[in-house]
Amino acid sequence: MIIDFSIANTYSISEKQTISFEPTNYDETDSLHYIDIEGTKLLKFACIYGANASGKSNIALALKFYLEFMTFSFYSSKPDSEIRLVPFLFTNTDQNSICGEFDLNFYVLNREEKRYIKYSYHLKLNRKQIVEESLNYYPKNLPRLVFNRYEDKIEWGPSIKGPKKALEDIILPNCTIISASSKTNLSVIKDVFAYIATIFNGYTGIYSNDVSQSLLKDLDEDDSFNKKATVFLSYADFGSISNIKITKREVDNEQSVTRRATVSHHYNNQDYPLPLGLESSGTIRMLELVKPLVDSCISSIAIIDELESSLHQDLVEAFLRLFIELSKKSQLLFTTHNQELLDSGLLLDDEIWFCGKTENGNSIYDSVSDYSGIRKETSRKKLYQAGKFGALPNIDIQKLKDLFNGKSEEE
Repeated sequence: MIIDFSIANTYSISEKQTISFEPTNYDETDSLHYIDIEGTKLLKFACIYGANASGKSNIALALKFYLEFMTFSFYSSKPDSEIRLVPFLFTNTDQNSICGEFDLNFYVLNREEKRYIKYSYHLKLNRKQIVEESLNYYPKNLPRLVFNRYEDKIEWGPSIKGPKKALEDIILPNCTIISASSKTNLSVIKDVFAYIATIFNGYTGIYSNDVSQSLLKDLDEDDSFNKKATVFLSYADFGSISNIKITKREVDNEQSVTRRATVSHHYNNQDYPLPLGLESSGTIRMLELVKPLVDSCISSIAIIDELESSLHQDLVEAFLRLFIELSKKSQLLFTTHNQELLDSGLLLDDEIWFCGKTENGNSIYDSVSDYSGIRKETSRKKLYQAGKFGALPNIDIQKLKDLFNGKSEEE
């Protein structure tokens, strides 16, 4: 489970920015919003508001990039392949030399001891190589070094036992030690790899009318998941959906498979199949949101960009209410423009973040809880609309009217 994460020099984020899942205070009346990890309370949500082009989606994309790179770079990298870092570009510095940075404080389930242990991870990289990588853990609430890497030099903690040399032999300049550890028996590091790889639910982007092949694969191979998705869509009032059928087509000389979905609607005692592409955008969006809900029942970290895309307000609130109720040890980071959620009672002040942009194009983030003097009964929506939290578009209607009326600034 994530305690907090920090990002610098990635996408529109220049200076280090931190999103925390630690509550500033704990209220028992809102107990469903918290996860209890070894006596530590963590929040289930981080909801980010912001004007268009402010960078609210970029924090989600950056977290996705770093979690995937941290966990899977050993499998996706070749010795000479470039790291797909998108650095902060509003600078005169050479893009290839800009170093993105990622820090993650989190809890990992120790499989042998059956308890959660805190870890701290640091990663610094450019498009060519990893410059720094380190991991510390807290088996008895005091930090212990697991490893500290500077380019091709690795320092191991004194308590770390196992085939360290074998791991050093397979590490590439463009892959993490965490990712490569999956090929070894170094349990302390392998626990981190296995845990992040298992619980990271992935990224759901803005609706694009193109359902991912991974989702179609789950619907095809997991009957239980398919049934839950079918019933969920039907209960969410998308007509009488009775079945989701997946068909496969082999391509590229049978080296890969593409899948397509057909949704059956039951009317007048008969099923009528409809290609998924002809379904409403709301139906497709809700289908994309089924997996985060299913995984929330176990343990997961999900990222959703513009949650409300193509959805009615009631469906957005129903999704969040279900996530709160179902999740025991799951977290969700999502972005939104939906101001109604601010007064819906579904979000705590600690869970609401606002993204703004400085004059040099740097995205900055703060939470409602960072502002003092806000009474509990005060409408967060009205405060936001009044500019209390920033993160609003700056629109000059008169200048726009003049522009389209053909008036120049001189006039």
